Amino acid sequence: MLEKHRKQSITENKKPLVSVLIPTYNRAKLLTERTIPSVLNQTYDNFEIIIVGDHCTDETEKFIESINDSRIKFLNLPERGNYPENKQDRWKVAGVIPANKAIELSSGEWIAPLDDDDEFSRDHIEILLKFALKNNYEMVYGKVEMEKKPGIWDELGSYPLRKGHISHMGSIYHSSLTFFKYDLYSWKYGEPADWNMWRRMKEAGVRIGFIDKVVGKHYLEFNQSND
Repeated sequence: MLEKHRKQSITENKKPLVSVLIPTYNRAKLLTERTIPSVLNQTYDNFEIIIVGDHCTDETEKFIESINDSRIKFLNLPERGNYPENKQDRWKVAGVIPANKAIELSSGEWIAPLDDDDEFSRDHIEILLKFALKNNYEMVYGKVEMEKKPGIWDELGSYPLRKGHISHMGSIYHSSLTFFKYDLYSWKYGEPADWNMWRRMKEAGVRIGFIDKVVGKHYLEFNQSND
């Protein structure tokens, strides 16, 4: 399967379009005051932002429109995803449905996932993309600052790739890998959907690299399992 989609060399285009994908649910203020600005302020400027609402019922669309940037595209799904009732299981897969839709809507050569309450470092795209192109990697990830308790931060991210040592928003991967989707049922294996996808990539033989630099902040999560 991988060989069918794989592009052996990913270095031809030196300034490719990067699709930043943000699934969201009723976080209009955080999304537009923290997350989106962290993308708009990037040192790398060839990007699009694809935001997909998990049937948002707040003012998400209005807040996004107020930014007035043509690089931002927003789609609100007509109904909320059907997630597990169990709180922990729900946490593992919340947002999978809009995340997969965002992948379908992306047109970039590279994919940069971002959660709707987190933020990229200012050079997030530039650092990860340059590292991938230099080394012909299909997926790369770096470290993130992880908020363990309010105001208390620690670094997360190491090599080799393993569960609990990679953050969803600390990665970027080539669009030839978009046939890998988030698994709505990964909770049945005891795995968060993002880690489940990275694991499948690794097992399929994807060329994965790690850069020992902080590329963003992962904030203490507002618990979407209660939404």
